[in-house]
Amino acid sequence: MPGQIKIDDGAGNYTILTNGGSLGSDKTITIPNTTGTMALTSDISAGGLEEIDLWEWSANITASANPISANLQRKSYTLMTYPKGTGMSVSSGLWTFPSTGFYEVRIAGIFIHQANSNSVQLYIYATDDNNSTSEVISKDDNRAGSNTWTYFDLATTVKISDTSNDKVFFRLNIGGTTPAGTFYSGSNCIISFKKLGDI
Repeated sequence: MPGQIKIDDGAGNYTILTNGGSLGSDKTITIPNTTGTMALTSDISAGGLEEIDLWEWSANITASANPISANLQRKSYTLMTYPKGTGMSVSSGLWTFPSTGFYEVRIAGIFIHQANSNSVQLYIYATDDNNSTSEVISKDDNRAGSNTWTYFDLATTVKISDTSNDKVFFRLNIGGTTPAGTFYSGSNCIISFKKLGDI
């Protein structure tokens, strides 16, 4: 019979440590000189990203939006059914994260200029108190001709320590002759969130 060690919890219940049967030779398990909690393999994630969520705007955007808040929906195409994990939530353009951690935040899309001498700016903003905001990253594009296009792709990494107060939003600013241009929807655009790891 394999050797066993019983650990009593003081209430008559035991945790039993059992070796793996015939070992063939001596084995050593070294316990590190630190405080911590061991986990069973069944408690450990199978690996990969814990959270992945992909969104889009379902109607073209033809005017400035601060924040982008209308017609937001999860992507649902072939092999693109999300989220993995709990998923993001959005209210009035303000995005709430499902858990603390480090996240990659990305917005990308195609903007078609429809007038001469216009401009467009795309931004990612963040707040850590659910009130005051700060620009994280942006891209500007100025064109002198119509029917030219720009591909916007902004990405950053944020540290979410408090899911009630740490949030992000996206802003689009279109300037110039009306209509200045169109930020295309559907398969031409993406908003993505990926949890890279715990804090």
